[in-house]
Amino acid sequence: MIGGAFLTLPSADAATPGSLHGTRSATMARANVSVITEVQNAMDYPAWLYIGENNSWFGPIDAHSTKTSDIRVPWVGNADEMSKSIRVYKEGLTCPPGEPCRPQKFHLYHIFQDYWQPNDQIKYTGNGIYDYAQAVPGPSTGGGNKRLIIAPDQPYM
Repeated sequence: MIGGAFLTLPSADAATPGSLHGTRSATMARANVSVITEVQNAMDYPAWLYIGENNSWFGPIDAHSTKTSDIRVPWVGNADEMSKSIRVYKEGLTCPPGEPCRPQKFHLYHIFQDYWQPNDQIKYTGNGIYDYAQAVPGPSTGGGNKRLIIAPDQPYM
């Protein structure tokens, strides 16, 4: 680690920012890793995070509460990599006709660090489509420690 940024020499099959994703490159890649160190739930319902990169859950984050965390925001560079993203869910009830109500997690949006953004931009998309992702409002660039604020319509940093 040099100056808070990780420097890595990619393998022959890896890509670097600025190259075509998945093509060969012999240049060094510099990436500022973003880490969510705190999750604040601004909703009236408990929230959960599913971290696709390591297939794990974080939560629950109770309604109107804050929880400390150590979640690296995954790099995503195209639609095929969206499974690595962090998926945000709210907890609620579903009440099928003629059946008792039961708890259920409702998907809100995907969060990831855009591989192609030179400013290490964290983005989100409600529909899971990479090409429709937009910047998370707030200080969501430059890597480093971040606070994720979960709201029903979009995340904030």
